[in-house]
Parts: sequence; C-alpha cells; structure tokens
Amino acid sequence: MLGKVLKYDIKAIGRYLIPLYAVLLGLGIMIRILDFFEKVSVINIILGFMIAAFILLITFSFVLNGIFVIKLYLENLFKDEAYLTHTLPVKKNTLLISKVLTAMITLFLTFVVMMISLIIAFYYQGLMKDVIHILSQSFGGMEIYKVILYMAGYGLISYLTTILMVFAAIAIGYSKSSNKLGYSVIWAIIFYFGIEFLYLGLLGIVMSTNSSFITSLETNIFMMSDLLNFFTIFMIFTVLLGLGFYFISYKFINKRLNLE
Repeated sequence: MLGKVLKYDIKAIGRYLIPLYAVLLGLGIMIRILDFFEKVSVINIILGFMIAAFILLITFSFVLNGIFVIKLYLENLFKDEAYLTHTLPVKKNTLLISKVLTAMITLFLTFVVMMISLIIAFYYQGLMKDVIHILSQSFGGMEIYKVILYMAGYGLISYLTTILMVFAAIAIGYSKSSNKLGYSVIWAIIFYFGIEFLYLGLLGIVMSTNSSFITSLETNIFMMSDLLNFFTIFMIFTVLLGLGFYFISYKFINKRLNLE
C-alpha cells in the first residue's frame, strides 16, 4: 500500500515541480544559446540578467521543493483532500512515511535537474576533467569529494528534520478547533527557537569537553576528520530531533486529528 500512496504523492507534487524543472532547463538552454552572441552588447546585458535569475532560482529551488512537500502534506492530510485520505484503508504511519519519502525523492530529482541545467548552461570542453581534479584534491588530510559527500548527507538530514518540524507544527495546530493555521505557525516558531537553544547547549557541551579540538581550530592546524567528527555529534542529534518530530506528527494525526 505504501507504494500506491507514494505514487499518488509524487504525482500530486509533480504539478508544482514540473513547471520549476521546465523553467530551470529552459533558462539553462537560453543561457547556452545567448552565450554564442555574448559579443553583442544588448545580448550580453540580457545574458547577465538571465544568469542572475538562473542562479537565484537554483539557490531557492530546494526551498521551493520543501514548500511544495509541506503544501502536499497540509492539503492531503488536513484540508481539501483530508476526508477522502483518512477514509482510505491505509495506516496513518504509511501516510506519513510516504510524505517523508516524497520529500527525499523530489529533493534528489531537484538536484539532478539543477545539475543538468548547470551543465547545459555552462559546460565547456574539459569540464569533467577539471571537476574530477578538484574533487580529488586533499584538504585537511581528506579528499574534497569525501567532505562534500559527508556534508551532503548532513544537509539531507537537516532538510528532512526541518520538514518534519513543520509537519509536527501543522499536526499540533490542526488538532485545535479554531485558528488552526495560526496555531501551526506559533508551534513552528516555538520548535525553531527551541532547536536553536538546544543546538547552542550542545555546542557548549562539546566545546567544554573537547578543548584540544578548539585549540587546533584557533591555531588553524586541524585535520578535516576531526572537524567531521565534531559535526557527526550534531548530525546524530539532528536525527534524534527528526525522529521526535515524526513521533509528534504521528501521535496527533493518529489520535488527535480534528478536520475542518
């Protein structure tokens, strides 16, 4: 049943993502075409504006992806489609897992489309060779590609935890009998500042119990593996936060759902 729900969710969110992907690819193609006429002053000005718009859209594409996932979650489980959704012979856990998987899959698709668009717009002969050369370089005793993979994993966990935080805030807010959206916003703010406070507390604990690492940072003599070990603590903590928000969402959807 999870497969059917997931298929529906991806199809539903595709209504928003396909136009985004079309614009990204379209801008990439237009930049490539206009690049052939860059010596023409007017074309060069247009090309500059187009590149700026392209970079701006790429920068916010992951944010838009998250907004679309949250919109799907809200409409499917709490608003327009909620009565139909909750009459289906599907466990609440399955519905929630499907939304999380949709967030992961669409994030990957957005990244792939973004990379294809960048290649279309800015590819030059020997690009892949240069990229491989840069990624194979060592920084702080570790290859750059390993650092990028680690930070990408950390970014994915942080992204999903943020999504789950908003999910939990909405689940609590829509358990109320009135002003549901207002309560959702309030709980999202509470969660956000609560997380920031917890991270600051964790940072203080780590710094106070690992003085040698802090000293190495101050002297600019440190190994990248030490820095990643430092971030691993925050990664594990972020995973625990995500699981906590998932539990809150499931509890409220399963036991305290209050549809409009």
